[in-house]
Amino acid sequence: MACFLMGLLAQAATPETKKLMEDDNRIMVISDIHLLAPELFDAGAAARRMASGDMKLALQSDLLMQRIVDHAIEAKPALLLISGDLTHNGARASHLRLAQHLAKLRQHGVRTLVIPGNHDANCPNARSYCGDKATPVGTISRDEFAQIYADCGYGSTSQRDPASLSYACEPLPGLVVLGIDSNRDEENRLTARGDTANAYHNGGRVKPETLQWLRERATEAQRQGKMVIAMMHHHLLEHVDGEARFLPNYIVANHDDVAKTMAECGVRVVLTGHLHITDAVSNGKVTDIATGSASMYPMPLRMLTLDRKASTLQVATQWLELPDALQQQAREQVEHAAPILAGVIANRLWSRISAKMGQIKQMLAMQGADTTALPTTAQQATALMIRHMQEPLTQSLLIVTRGGEDPQQAPAIIDAVKQGIMGMVQEVMPSQAQFMGPFLIENLWPRVEPMVRSALEDLNQVGTPGESATPDHTLQLRIKN
Repeated sequence: MACFLMGLLAQAATPETKKLMEDDNRIMVISDIHLLAPELFDAGAAARRMASGDMKLALQSDLLMQRIVDHAIEAKPALLLISGDLTHNGARASHLRLAQHLAKLRQHGVRTLVIPGNHDANCPNARSYCGDKATPVGTISRDEFAQIYADCGYGSTSQRDPASLSYACEPLPGLVVLGIDSNRDEENRLTARGDTANAYHNGGRVKPETLQWLRERATEAQRQGKMVIAMMHHHLLEHVDGEARFLPNYIVANHDDVAKTMAECGVRVVLTGHLHITDAVSNGKVTDIATGSASMYPMPLRMLTLDRKASTLQVATQWLELPDALQQQAREQVEHAAPILAGVIANRLWSRISAKMGQIKQMLAMQGADTTALPTTAQQATALMIRHMQEPLTQSLLIVTRGGEDPQQAPAIIDAVKQGIMGMVQEVMPSQAQFMGPFLIENLWPRVEPMVRSALEDLNQVGTPGESATPDHTLQLRIKN
């Protein structure tokens, strides 16, 4: 009888209804818009300074969001998912501006679900950039976030977690979406609200009570025969070997527990963002699909297609179409960030060796080395690294942000890194370079090689029996037991 009724409905359906039935299995995914409302900046020095130090097109973020909206209206997915960092540092005006864009999508039949990122609520860094000065402006609370996005996951049709901004809803028949709040902004402090100092947390975790709540919602959905996908801002799995150790703020602190819970209750796919890379990784049970920033080169969009009969999810990656000049500007913003990356690396290394610098100098002096040119501050170490490593770091940034790494590109970049190490040694210890350069490469390189190869060759668990590669741009995944 059911089949007979479905047949009658199919015969009676209008062309418009048939089109809707065909398209209600497509889901568009973006992340990390970092929208800055147009009224919060002008053409002055403050906005130029802010934009010059950003890998994203911060001043064009509203224009980019308009293009995303136009693309979604034309593509007509049934659903748009946005995995956090909706705004540039949580300014109220930016949230209200984004809400206008999402309302336009709803008017054209595209429903949107969002979750907060670390830049979205209780943010002490909310600023306007007018004239020569960056001026603090109002941010929003977590309650206000839920109010502004009541039509995007936080309304009466969703089940809400009492302990966080997590929710569960069924935006498409037979598909449950778990929006997971992985942020620590409740721990932020704002002088504007009476705290003695500003404090900001960009790391993530999932609260134990939230994890239990998610387990119950996912288990209930599975029991009802429904498919489940989840989204959260921070990574669930390491996208680069050593991420939890070297980039701990980009993966949830309790990632092992969360991943185990997701697997146990049948969640096979988690959509993430935060690190601004377009990458996918699997532990054999759960696949973490990270989408890069919608305001940063190369402006990725994911399109997911559900196969309800087979309970599979097909993932295809697209790039937002932009005028050539804007696309080139976006690429240059990333290229110009290589010195920033060099500074991050140099500061991390310096924090490890600075306390031992006296011993290092003494050891080298005993071997007859002139140590007067060795860096004595983190700034000097950064400048040294930039002089010798900028080109391979720039190439690496472009490759990793786009994803889909070609392993054949890696050897040349790795050789350039080793040459950079030799160049730094030659500069600071010319009399010992012939000995110290090979010594450092032989003894230091094996410690960082797995992480470098993981990033440049799109591998995980490099050099172990579990070494694997997960395609970044095109995947087909089973999402139901």
